Amino acid sequence: MLKSPLSWMGGKYRLRKKIIELIPEDHTCYIEVFGGAGWVFFGKQPSKVEVYNDINSELVNFFRVLKYHSEEFKAWIEKDVASREIFAAYHDALPQYMTDIQRAVKFFYLIKYSFASKGDNFGYGTSKDPNKAIFNTGFVQEVRDRLRNCYVENLSFETLIEKYDSQGSFFFCDPPYHKLAQYKDKFHREDHLKLLDMLKHIKGKFLVTINDHPEVREWYQEFNIQEVEVGYSVCREAKGRRSFKELIITNYSS
Repeated sequence: MLKSPLSWMGGKYRLRKKIIELIPEDHTCYIEVFGGAGWVFFGKQPSKVEVYNDINSELVNFFRVLKYHSEEFKAWIEKDVASREIFAAYHDALPQYMTDIQRAVKFFYLIKYSFASKGDNFGYGTSKDPNKAIFNTGFVQEVRDRLRNCYVENLSFETLIEKYDSQGSFFFCDPPYHKLAQYKDKFHREDHLKLLDMLKHIKGKFLVTINDHPEVREWYQEFNIQEVEVGYSVCREAKGRRSFKELIITNYSS
């Protein structure tokens, strides 16, 4: 099972095996509406047609660069070391004055060397050595090969669903959690309701993963809901790590 090259807030690393088991076999087009790190995408077997989408242009640029400029990306990232000074320089660099390859390198470096992969503060410690991501770049070719037949999109979920909906489409939707504020790209109550309304009327099938909240249960009450428990934490202390309930919602029987 191929790993994602990224860590990401809300990433489905711990839940992806369960999700993959529930993907219907009778689809021809697999669409990740809120792609993020793409843990499910990289873990599943390729579908005939695949689409990776995210509203975050830096995420999309990163995967585009790995697909089309993998060697150039490796040549840049392999020159770096784990350094607070380099981290600060990348953090403060303005993307509009960088090439797409430089933006991808900056994005990857900040994700890999920041606390909790948030890209904000340099992560370091006395009991764990630095991340080896910039030294072990064998993943680049693997990711490039996996993206070979994938459309990489940077669209709103509304536009994406409209463009790719068909009888053979399967939409995996992992929107930001409802009423949680840790996401940089905001997703409000009205966005959740708009997504729900669109999913109610699609021709294809969908699977939604989201936090267990009374409002969410009410919104999706006409669909199939499974409750799962997943351990998440961005806390350094073991006592701060705990399990949370999530919902897996589908418009088909699994």
